[in-house]
Amino acid sequence: MNKFYQFTILLFLLSQSSLIARPLPVENFKYKKEISISQKNSENKIIKVLLDEEFYKHSFYGDLRLTKNGEIVPYKIRNAEEISKYTEKLKPELLFTKKDELEIYVLELPKLPEGMSYSKLTVSSAYDYETSITLKLGDNPDKFSETKNVFLYKYGTQSSGEIDLGNTKFRYVRLEVETGSNLKFPSVTRTKENKNLYFERTHQVTSPTLEESSVLFSFPNENQSSFQTLKLSFEEKNWERYITVRGKVNKKEWDTVFQGTINHTEKDGLFTEIPMSSPLSSEFTVQIEDGENETLHLKDVVTIQPLEEILFFADNLSNDTNYTLYYGNPYQWAANFDPYTYPSEDDLREITPTYAKLEKEVENPNFGYNLIYPPISGYITTALFYLGIFTLLFFIFSILKSKRLVVKETV
Repeated sequence: MNKFYQFTILLFLLSQSSLIARPLPVENFKYKKEISISQKNSENKIIKVLLDEEFYKHSFYGDLRLTKNGEIVPYKIRNAEEISKYTEKLKPELLFTKKDELEIYVLELPKLPEGMSYSKLTVSSAYDYETSITLKLGDNPDKFSETKNVFLYKYGTQSSGEIDLGNTKFRYVRLEVETGSNLKFPSVTRTKENKNLYFERTHQVTSPTLEESSVLFSFPNENQSSFQTLKLSFEEKNWERYITVRGKVNKKEWDTVFQGTINHTEKDGLFTEIPMSSPLSSEFTVQIEDGENETLHLKDVVTIQPLEEILFFADNLSNDTNYTLYYGNPYQWAANFDPYTYPSEDDLREITPTYAKLEKEVENPNFGYNLIYPPISGYITTALFYLGIFTLLFFIFSILKSKRLVVKETV
């Protein structure tokens, strides 16, 4: 019996050490996509890849893994944006100036069109200077909401020349400057804001199923369009309801992806946006609790999937270098990479990323869950846990039994 107990402990320790030591096998992922990089013969690149709708249909989000010739590559994921390069320079109006213990300037910037913001304020002077500036920004001259400190200088032909406004929409600027700076403000730069990329689908609203105190709308989602946000539009302008959104998982079980009270007023616009707790790409239902209120009339349903992109370092690219994206494992833990191993914002400012694209999705021919990874590893660990408890109880029972025999013999 002692040998069996020792063997059980040894088997458990080996399984746990394997879990820690072994690299992640690509066989654990059901789907893969090759990454096509047009310019391969170069060094030290940052690659940017836009995730597509096929990925969202079969990924469980935390299961995304990137490999280079079979080896794991760290990556960063972020929302994709349409980068705007449009800028224009306008002249600000000087509303007020005062030169006493401090030089004070108050500027009014031109009105902003929708989708634009102010990025830089140009500063000049006829004299050499260096000064610390207290910069205040606000919606009107009576109240300034943001304050920042800036250092500016001019040494002959060298000059800092600009103040970063941080893509603000505030139109009034107050500058408090050291005396003797004699500053002028020839222009302010406004830029078009970057737009988040997304794809959306409109779903037909059919007659609901009427229940005792609620209505249930069903949407088959035949195209399996993935989404993370659900937009609902009702004929009623002002309302408050308890809403539950459910989706099918693995075409069998229903999972709740949103549940809560939504309040909507006319000033909120036509649609109410509902965020999902996880991406959904299957049949879904929307249940609206009316209670004793009149039933709401649902007009339009739109699903939205924000597009995302991954960025990673690609060193020593050659024609033999193959990058592959693996996904399709609901039991896979989320990636957790050292932040120094994938591109930072500073890296992206210094290096222009190279665009790559995902090829057509294919099923991984080697797919099959590994014994030392979820879910099978969980089953093994659970079995070993209960086996250990059973073994321990057996030893306790054996000891108690032997003590009883000793007591009987002494009696």
